[in-house]
Amino acid sequence: MSSLAPASLDSNVLAVRLRELAGEERNVQVDFLLHLDEFDSRRAFVEEGHASLWAYCLKVLHLREGAAGRRIQAMRVLRRFPSLEAPLRDGRVCLSTVTLLGQVFTEENVDDLLGRAAYRTRAEVEHLVASIHARTAPRAGIRKLPEREPAQASAAIPLTAPDTGGERAEPSEGAPAAPMPASPTDGASPATREVRSERPRRRPETVAVTESHWSLRVTLDRACKEDLETLRCLLSHKIPDGDLAAVLHEAIRCAIDKHGKRKGAVAPERKTKRPEPTAASPEPTSTIPAIVRRAVWTRDGGRCAWVGPDGCRCSSRWKLELDHIRPVALGGPSTIDNLRLACRAHNLLHAERTFGREHMERFRRHAGDGPTPQERAGVAPPRPALQLGMWAS
Repeated sequence: MSSLAPASLDSNVLAVRLRELAGEERNVQVDFLLHLDEFDSRRAFVEEGHASLWAYCLKVLHLREGAAGRRIQAMRVLRRFPSLEAPLRDGRVCLSTVTLLGQVFTEENVDDLLGRAAYRTRAEVEHLVASIHARTAPRAGIRKLPEREPAQASAAIPLTAPDTGGERAEPSEGAPAAPMPASPTDGASPATREVRSERPRRRPETVAVTESHWSLRVTLDRACKEDLETLRCLLSHKIPDGDLAAVLHEAIRCAIDKHGKRKGAVAPERKTKRPEPTAASPEPTSTIPAIVRRAVWTRDGGRCAWVGPDGCRCSSRWKLELDHIRPVALGGPSTIDNLRLACRAHNLLHAERTFGREHMERFRRHAGDGPTPQERAGVAPPRPALQLGMWAS
């Protein structure tokens, strides 16, 4: 059957043959590991003229760095736990799975972990390993990636490599080797060299750090980063500490709610009908229509309108509130001309100037208020009573 061309086989026979070949490949792979183990134990690579098993795999067996590393690591785990041979042959685990589990395998848990990891994906096995041995999660935050520099087409191209005075040092055994630079004399055009000089985009990945926590790594463009920062500011009352994970979770929940209703995956909430205002219960004057809110937001640019004595506008986007120029308690209407955007600190300052600090102290709510951007930066905010200024017109 193996002599027949795959195109001559019907689908059922082709499926059977694929299963047979997969089994044969796994058997050959395990045999390779067993031979590699014996070869390493004898240090036969030294007799062949190589300083390490790693160098032998790259130079003689022509394995690439990743393939050599996986096989050497899997071979060493198999040496410690010979019972892995059968699961490797029948496909319950693969080289990557064995390499990952080797970090947490012990004589006591090897059988249990094999059962839990059988036929699992790499991500599932990584989660299993993290649930046993938690990793240190990277700090949450956003950092700017360096700009990609285009290749210089006019740069001088050396015809020969500089003499280093000796052979290039071999990488340590079991460690990935540094990538070889592309030859400048490969005849590629400047445009081709420019394309090659660009680093490939890093794929988004979610890595388990504990049983119940994951680390998300993703690359954002400028527009997405600005939108994320805008969302953090819009949620600054609900998420005072600006925690990125909480902000992303809120955005995901809102997107699920919006698109889930459109797709029929989320049931719409039951809407309650607002009672009509009556003479006994008039509509409160503090209610601000949505159209007015949007107009004020657009006019003030989504930033605090306070301007200091030096002419510098506050322009904070953190914990923005709609402030009545003439307070509602004094009969001020909820109109565009009588409203402005203010951060919480300047909204409080206006209220203290209008009603007095002692009066406003009774309405302060310290609980749940997170640090201000100045406090997060280690700068103590000035006391409201000492702040002088005006409002942007």
